[in-house]
Amino acid sequence: MEKQMEQAIDIVREELPMQRFAGEGLSQAVVEGEVALPGGLREETRVLCSEAMAVPERSSAENGRVQLDGKVIFHVLYTQGDPTKVHALEASADFAHTADVPGAQSGMAAPVSLMVEHAEASAQGGRLHLLAVLRVQARAFADEPLDVVSGIRGSDGLMTRSETMRTIRTVGFGGQDVLIRDECELGSALQITDTLYATAMASVQDVSGGEGRATISGTIQLETTHLSDMPSRPVVITRHSIPFEETVVVSGENGDDLCCSATVRDVAVISQEGANEGERTLRAEVMLGLRAESTQSREVRLLLDAYTTQGDALALETQNIRRATARRQLHTAESGKLTLMTDGHPPVRTPLKATLRPVITDLSQSGGRLIAEGMMEAALLYTTDDDPAPQVFRTEEPFRAVFACEPGLPESISLTAANIEPVTVTSDRVEVKYILHLDCYDVQLSPKPLVTQVSARPAEPPETGILLCFSQPGETVWDLAKRYRVDPEALKRMNPGLQDGSAEGQRVILWKR
Repeated sequence: MEKQMEQAIDIVREELPMQRFAGEGLSQAVVEGEVALPGGLREETRVLCSEAMAVPERSSAENGRVQLDGKVIFHVLYTQGDPTKVHALEASADFAHTADVPGAQSGMAAPVSLMVEHAEASAQGGRLHLLAVLRVQARAFADEPLDVVSGIRGSDGLMTRSETMRTIRTVGFGGQDVLIRDECELGSALQITDTLYATAMASVQDVSGGEGRATISGTIQLETTHLSDMPSRPVVITRHSIPFEETVVVSGENGDDLCCSATVRDVAVISQEGANEGERTLRAEVMLGLRAESTQSREVRLLLDAYTTQGDALALETQNIRRATARRQLHTAESGKLTLMTDGHPPVRTPLKATLRPVITDLSQSGGRLIAEGMMEAALLYTTDDDPAPQVFRTEEPFRAVFACEPGLPESISLTAANIEPVTVTSDRVEVKYILHLDCYDVQLSPKPLVTQVSARPAEPPETGILLCFSQPGETVWDLAKRYRVDPEALKRMNPGLQDGSAEGQRVILWKR
C-alpha cells in the first residue's frame, strides 16, 4: 500500500543533523576525607567553620549511567589548645560517583553540574574527619542525524501543515586550565596579621570568537578570610573582584554560536607586609577551568501533519525526540535575607563570619521566572562579651528565591550564596543578608514530534449531507477539518465564527456532498 501511495504523491525526505537529549539523572554523592592535625593529640580541638567546593574533573557516559570523577576542597577554621586562637586547614578529597541516567549510552556527551549541600568537619584523636554531600545533576546528549519527512506533494485533496524548526549540533570543543593572578592592598584599619584561605566563584559576561578560538571574559568574586588584632574581632573577611579575559583553542568546525563556562578549580592566597605600617598586600592565584563549545544551527521547514480529503487516508509515524535548539551559559543572582534567632546560646556581640549552603527541595517555572525553594544550612561565627573565644551557632532555615530566567533543564542549576553579611540586631537576633547566584550550562529543548514515515490506508466511507458536530477538548480548526476530511478554509467559510487556533467548545456545521 505504501508503495502505491509513493507512486501517487511525492514524499520529500531529509537527513536532519541534530543534538538529541537522551536523559538526565539527579543524585547525591557523599565525599569523605581525613587529615592529620598539626598540634598535639591531647589538645582539645573545636571546629568553628567548615566550607567545601566541588570540582568536577571528568565525566563520561556509559549504558544507562554517567561516571563522574572529581574532588572536593575543604576549608576548616578551628581552635586547638587555646580556644581564643583560630587556625585554618585546607585539604582535598578525590571522589568517583556513578549517576543513573536512563537513555545514556557510551560515547555520548555527559555534562555534569555539582552543588555542595552540606559540609562538616569533626576532630578526634588528632585527626580531622571531613564530609561533604553533593547534589549531582548528570545529562546525556547525542549528536546524530535523523531521517525525517519534510514534505508531501503531488496529490489532489492533499492538506499539509508544516513549520520552520531550529536544530543545533556540536561541531567544535575546547577546554583548558588558566591561572589568574591578582594583588591588592589591605588597609591598616583591618589590623590583619595573617591570611588563612580564600574561596572564589567565577561568572562569564562575554564571549567572542572565530577561526578556531573563543575569547572568554568575566569576573572572579574572591572572598578571603584573615586573622586580625582588632578587639573582639579575631577573624575578618575581605572581598575582591578580579576581571579575566582568556582565549581558548576550539577544535573542530567553525559554528554559528559559542557557549562558554568558567569553573574555579583551586584558589591560593597569601598576604605580606605592605609599604606603609599596618598595611598588607594580598596576592591571589585562581585556577580557572575554561570550556568552550561551538554549535552549528540550522533552520528547516518540516512536515507537522497531513491528510487527504479524498481517496486513501494517510497514516503518519512520528518520533518524540527532545532535541536541542540552543545552548547558553546562564548566570543570574537575587538578594536574600535570613533572620537567625540564637536563643539558648551565648549572646552575640560581633558577628565574624557566616556560611550559607542552600538545599533545593522544589523547582517550578512560571511566566519567565524560576522559583527555587528549600532549606538554607546556616552557620554563624561570632564573639560575645563574656568570653574571648569565638562561638558557633548552626541552624537550618527555609528559603525561597525567584530568578528572572526560564532554563530548559531547570534541574541542572546550581546555587551559591555569596556576599554574606551578618548584622547584629539584638543579642539573640542576627540578620544575614546574602546574594544567591544561579549558574546553569543550559540547553533549550524542543518537544515537538518529528514525522519519520508516511503510508496510505483505506479511508472510512464518507458521511454526506449537512452534519452538526461539537469540537472536543483541545481541538483546533485543523483537527476538526482532519477528523472530517474537509478543507480547513472551507470549514471556516461554513462557520464564520471559527478562527485559526483553538475550536474547543464550539458547535460546528459541515456540509459534505
